[in-house]
Amino acid sequence: MAALTTSQLFSELRHACRHVALVQYIEECIVDVDVLHVKVHLTATETFINVFYNLDTDKTAFALIQANRRIYGVDNAKIDWHEHPFSNPSQHIACSPITFAAFLQAVEKHLDG
Repeated sequence: MAALTTSQLFSELRHACRHVALVQYIEECIVDVDVLHVKVHLTATETFINVFYNLDTDKTAFALIQANRRIYGVDNAKIDWHEHPFSNPSQHIACSPITFAAFLQAVEKHLDG
């Protein structure tokens, strides 16, 4: 996945969330021009997606948080791209880079399932 600007990633996030019923609202927390932090609040109680992106380091993290605990995630922080699966979010399983839209789709499938 090629490096994006923070505004490009935020645009991708908004587009991906536009027609997803489980998305309640997006809370933008751009730290600065090179660091993006966004919370995508979901309709499920105490559930949101935390998105972090640092342009300088090209580090991306998507995490589904429920009751203040990560229950699923995909990121390239500390090591190459890896998944923290629903079955055991403390695991690190190597994976290919993922877009926010694909991450959101996996979340939607899990929460609807």
